[in-house]
Amino acid sequence: MPTNQSPRLNPLPDTEWAPRADSVRDLLGEVLNVHRVMAHHPELLAAWAPLRRHVAAGSSLSPRFRELVILRLAHRMGVAYEWYHHVRRALAAEVAPEEVEAVKLGPNGRWPEAESVLLTAVDELHDHLNVTDSTWAALARLFTTDQILDLLVTVGTYTTLAMVINATGVEVEAQ
Repeated sequence: MPTNQSPRLNPLPDTEWAPRADSVRDLLGEVLNVHRVMAHHPELLAAWAPLRRHVAAGSSLSPRFRELVILRLAHRMGVAYEWYHHVRRALAAEVAPEEVEAVKLGPNGRWPEAESVLLTAVDELHDHLNVTDSTWAALARLFTTDQILDLLVTVGTYTTLAMVINATGVEVEAQ
C-alpha cells in the first residue's frame, strides 16, 4: 500500500477552530496534530473526544496494560505517529524501554500471562476482528468484564485513529 508523501489535511491552528470544536479542547488534554486534523470536522471531533478521554484516562485497564495494547496495535498497523506518542506514555506507565521494544515481537513467551494474553488479543483482533475461544477464556479468567470491553474498545478506537492518521498523513508535532 503506498504511503502519503505529504499531509492530505493540515492540522488547523487554534485560530481556525470552529466554536463547536473549540469547546472540546478541555476533553483532549494535550492538543495534538491528530486532534487538529479532526478539527476540520467539529461535530466528529466533539463526538469522538469523550470516547477518547475514556480510553486514554478512564479505562478500567491499568495504564501499563493500556499502553502495551496501544503500542502493539501501533506496531502492527505501522502507525509511527501513535508509536512515537505512546512510547513516552508507556515509559511513564512503568513499561521498561526493553519491554517497549519487546512489544514489537508480540506475545513471545517473555511476558507475564496477563500481558501475553492482552498482546495475543490485540493480534487476533487486528488479524481477524475477533478473538479465539481460547483467548476469550484466558481474558475471562484474568480480567473483569469491564476490562475486556475496555480492551475491545481500545483496539477499535485506536484502529479508527490509525486509519485517520495514515489516510490524512498526520505528522508528528514539531518539537
